Amino acid sequence: MGLSIGAMLAGAPVTETVFSWPGLGRAYVTASLRLDFPLIMGITMIITIMILIANLVTDLIYAWVDPRVTID
Repeated sequence: MGLSIGAMLAGAPVTETVFSWPGLGRAYVTASLRLDFPLIMGITMIITIMILIANLVTDLIYAWVDPRVTID
């Protein structure tokens, strides 16, 4: 479940654009159409950090739930 966060974030621009919802995905599409490179890089960095944190939390919870897994 934790690893599917990346797929949810990847689908956000399409969903937010189709339904005209305000959000990070729609801002990303708008910035892409206007060639606003600093905003594109910022949103990409935020999404990347969110995915990395979600993966870290997923790994830590998995190690906590299953005692056979160790974190080295």
